[in-house]
Amino acid sequence: MKFFDSPEMRETLHRLLRSQMALKGIDYNGLSQRLAMMGVAQTATNLRSKINHGTLGAQLFVFIQFALGIEKLDLNSVRDIYRDVERDLDASATVEPSHAAKVVADESLPPEMSKVDGEA
Repeated sequence: MKFFDSPEMRETLHRLLRSQMALKGIDYNGLSQRLAMMGVAQTATNLRSKINHGTLGAQLFVFIQFALGIEKLDLNSVRDIYRDVERDLDASATVEPSHAAKVVADESLPPEMSKVDGEA
C-alpha cells in the first residue's frame, strides 16, 4: 500500500472527515468556529478546500479531530475506507469509454426524461 501523498489517501481523508462531520451535524462554518475557539484560524472556505482535496497536514487533522469531539480513531475503519477508495478508483479506471453509459438527449422530451443508452 502506498500511503504517502497518494490520490487514494487524499480521497480516504476526504471521506473520513466528511462522514465525521455529518455524524456530528457540523458544517464547515461550525468547524471553523470550533477550531477558532482552540486558537486555530481556518476559514470555512479554506477548510472545505483542504478537506475536499484531502490535502491537510497532520496537525490540522488532529485539531479537526479535537474540534469534532472524536476521542478514538479506529484505524481499521480508515483502512476499510482506503480499500473502498482503491476499489472505486480501480473500477473507474477499468470502465472503457465506449461501454460507459451515455445520456441521450431526446429533444422532444423534457431533460429529466432523457434516457440512458441501453435502457428502454
